[in-house]
Amino acid sequence: MVGLFFSAAQTFAGTYPLGNMTCPEIGQFASKAMQWREDGVTPKEAVQRLEQMRPGESVEKKNLMMVLSLVYGGYGDSWTVKSAGDAMRIDCETGR
Repeated sequence: MVGLFFSAAQTFAGTYPLGNMTCPEIGQFASKAMQWREDGVTPKEAVQRLEQMRPGESVEKKNLMMVLSLVYGGYGDSWTVKSAGDAMRIDCETGR
């Protein structure tokens, strides 16, 4: 499952569809995921938490997996809870 977690970021190198989520909702999830990281939640545990949210096999789940991969990857090394949310919301709004 963790392999799927990191491969999701590569899948979304371009514009990604939003499904039923709004850009602010994607930003809110990024902030939540960054808080998990700061609290010491491992990537595997973060994926389990996402699964508990029951996004199903959907565009929303793919987007949230992509957010997790960015938060737990190199970008997350320099983000705060607020900046993670802002970065992902702005990225979404600009269509990336």
